[in-house]
Amino acid sequence: MRKEMIFKFGKWTKGAILLLLVSLMACQEDTIIPEQFGSVFGEVLMKDENVAIEMATISTNPPTSSVFSDADGRFVLENIPEGTYSLRAEQSGFLTQVSTVTVFANQDASVIVRMAKDSLENYPPTIPMNIFPTDGMENLGVDLTLEWSASDQDEEDVLSYEVLLFNSDMTQSISLISNSIDSTFELTDLDFGTNYFWQVIVTDDRNDPVYSEVWGFKTEEFPDHRFVFARSENGKYDIFSSDIDGNAIQLTDNTGSNWRPRMNPNRTKIAYISNAGIDPQIYVMDRDGNNVTMVTSIAISGANQFELDFCWSPDGTRILYMENAKLFTINADGTGLTNFVQAPFGFTFAECDWTPQGNKIAARTVGIDVYDSNMFTFDEQGNYTLQFFSDIPGGTGGPMFSIDGDEALYTHDISGFEAPDGRQLDAHIFTKNLNTNQIIDLSFEKPAGTNDFDPRYSPDGSKIIFMNTNNDGISPKSIWMMSVDGTDRELLFENAEMPEWR
Repeated sequence: MRKEMIFKFGKWTKGAILLLLVSLMACQEDTIIPEQFGSVFGEVLMKDENVAIEMATISTNPPTSSVFSDADGRFVLENIPEGTYSLRAEQSGFLTQVSTVTVFANQDASVIVRMAKDSLENYPPTIPMNIFPTDGMENLGVDLTLEWSASDQDEEDVLSYEVLLFNSDMTQSISLISNSIDSTFELTDLDFGTNYFWQVIVTDDRNDPVYSEVWGFKTEEFPDHRFVFARSENGKYDIFSSDIDGNAIQLTDNTGSNWRPRMNPNRTKIAYISNAGIDPQIYVMDRDGNNVTMVTSIAISGANQFELDFCWSPDGTRILYMENAKLFTINADGTGLTNFVQAPFGFTFAECDWTPQGNKIAARTVGIDVYDSNMFTFDEQGNYTLQFFSDIPGGTGGPMFSIDGDEALYTHDISGFEAPDGRQLDAHIFTKNLNTNQIIDLSFEKPAGTNDFDPRYSPDGSKIIFMNTNNDGISPKSIWMMSVDGTDRELLFENAEMPEWR
């Protein structure tokens, strides 16, 4: 009996021990390790280009969350369990791209996804056609609109264009527009009488670009303008040419002022003064503003920079100009500088003219007092021949010979007003017969309170072109025309001065 009880106790003791061990093992298996998270920051770009792809769908495998790329192609997947994922990027028109990214606990993973365009079952655009100007067109304006068209079988495709413009020998080109959806382009300020070539490139952003053929056109020759003048804009003077209807073309465009245009007798060249360099010099250019060359090496100079003057010789081979108290002649190519005449002591030259009739030269001198003014004539060798105007009260200007050389135009302020700044109150245009000394006032129709300046004869001698402005010294200047007898005053060009008519 005792043995049996001991046995049972011993048997229970072993069971209890076994139960205790199982219980301990179960407690050990219930211990849980916390899950760790990270983030993925990415960017979706076109393949071979740093161009962002917007609204691309980003997902992972194993699945986590799905997001879209923003306008900069960027996206973020936050609170992603650590591990390695397949990152999938999808967007219409692009091949699906799958990348691998590993997420580590409490870290940010970075990835750049590059997607290639899907050109499968997508048609390229047609070759651009229906153009203007058509190939070989001539006599076109220097301002014109290029036009073309192209199409695409895929209605969802958006076409964009690049337009190339080539110079006349096809050695240089510029891109007028690129990535433009417009099928027109306005060209302005082309050169006159010039051949141009152009080409259109179209793309649908899925296929290779499609190139048009190269087309050519030619602009019209430079207009046969009879008028040239100076105009002040944006604080500087520039030279313009114009027809009688005011269709003006700017001829100069540099950093300095350009003024006092003078066309040569055969109307192929225009000389003018410019301070684009250090000192005012005389330059010569073609009638259309091209082929500019500096003629003088000794600067043109006088008492007032904008009263400086010069003239062509009757045969157009030389230029007569002033350097303070000296008049020089110089060949139109800049050679052969010759001292023509010296002004009297205390005087400088202000204006000059040269007539083919008798080969006479007229010049005006001014003293220290800007109102101290005299006008003389010389022969071709620089010998004094006549003083046809002596100093009188009030400002004067000119002279300018008539076609036959028997008369000369000049201006005089009949008010006799004199002030330190040289202001004039009532300047009239006069003509003087150099043979009879008869003087005629041509400004009898001039508005009160204004001045008439810079008179010049028309090429046929029947008209006079001149500048009129208010005597306040700050009002705009304008160019007028009148009959040779002073009647029929007519406004030609506003905001213009220093006229020339050839």
